[in-house]
Amino acid sequence: MTDTYQVSDFAYLTSLKSEITSTAAVRAHNLSLTLNLIRDRGRITRTEIIRLTRLSAPTVSSLVNILIASDFVREGGIGHSSGGRKPVVLEFNYEARMVMGIDMGATHITIIIMNLKGEVQRRFSCHMDVLSKPEESLQVIRTAVEAILTGTGLSEQDLLGIGYTVPAPLINDKTGEFITHYMPAWKDFCCIATIRDLIKETPIYFENDANAAALAEKWWGCGLGYDNLVYIKLGTGVGSGLIINDVVYRGFNGTAGEIGHTTIEADGRQCRCGNRGCLESYIGIQGILSDGRRALVNDQNWTGRLDELNVKGVVQAALEGNAECEKIITTAGYYLGIGLANIINLVDPGLLILGGELADAGQMLLEPARQSLVERTVGFNTQTDNLMIGDLGSDAIAIGAATLVIMNSFHESNIYTALRSKEQNALINA
Repeated sequence: MTDTYQVSDFAYLTSLKSEITSTAAVRAHNLSLTLNLIRDRGRITRTEIIRLTRLSAPTVSSLVNILIASDFVREGGIGHSSGGRKPVVLEFNYEARMVMGIDMGATHITIIIMNLKGEVQRRFSCHMDVLSKPEESLQVIRTAVEAILTGTGLSEQDLLGIGYTVPAPLINDKTGEFITHYMPAWKDFCCIATIRDLIKETPIYFENDANAAALAEKWWGCGLGYDNLVYIKLGTGVGSGLIINDVVYRGFNGTAGEIGHTTIEADGRQCRCGNRGCLESYIGIQGILSDGRRALVNDQNWTGRLDELNVKGVVQAALEGNAECEKIITTAGYYLGIGLANIINLVDPGLLILGGELADAGQMLLEPARQSLVERTVGFNTQTDNLMIGDLGSDAIAIGAATLVIMNSFHESNIYTALRSKEQNALINA
């Protein structure tokens, strides 16, 4: 039995714009509408497209021909007939192009190649002192991008686009400029310009890391089906990506989501931002490592190696039964719960997703966070089953970066660029 879909099942189908007047704009809108419908459904007939979009049969036929020529859509067999000739089924080609995601974190660089179905095809990752070494970091990215393309046999023409994320609020998503308050060494660097010697024409989309991770979980992970969610990144800093009514919320200056710099102790620890008592000073990497070194100072396994300690080491020691490290994790969970309660009381998200190295502690972190959350949320907002560890793990940000490409490329404002054939792209780049 064939599923029945209504216009209301696809939000973009309700946005038919009567004010669009130029032929090119109308065609771009209809192409975007049709392609996104085919992508969302995976398989669909021309008749169903006509019914759902309310476009004429000749228009749909013309649009589908363009999409087939671009390789994003192909004919995939014969469907069921409700009377008369059996319809040809159209399929979205998830391998038509690849997308690249670059996650430039504070202490690592991760780069992935992903198909249009969200499946990671190739991955590169390395530890890097990104905070204080901008030139070296950008060189690593350039070298890795080139090596990945060579290793996969892909050319620039095979890429639909590149997503690029940084651990800071953005200033200009076109040039790759971001607020360098916590990364002063990056003051005069523009990320996107530095890889344009390799990637000439392919669109590059720039985003904050926590926002990208929130999008990744919404598209491919535990956030599927949620229009309101928050992703909390537990890393060097503590940030969050907020999706409200299906849109990333950035705030007036683009700095929304800085949960790590909300105060949880009025006269608490000194934070790197200059204030005291910030959530980050208790559950960010520096706070966890400082406590961890004190806890493991007499542990024979760490004698002479405490300068190598990382969050994974603290988590592992806690999971293996070190009581002091376990207390570090549970205390971090307690403080995390306070921050989460503040988010719930302010924006009432449907889902809270945890990511980052500290999230590897699992239930040891979640249980005290849930307890603390219950103590501090307004009664009618108290839920604990909507707090979970993300599905995408350490690749969430890179996957989110790649997802930016899919989100933007099939929008009507970018659809003509996306639909250019590989041959056309090769001629343009030549």
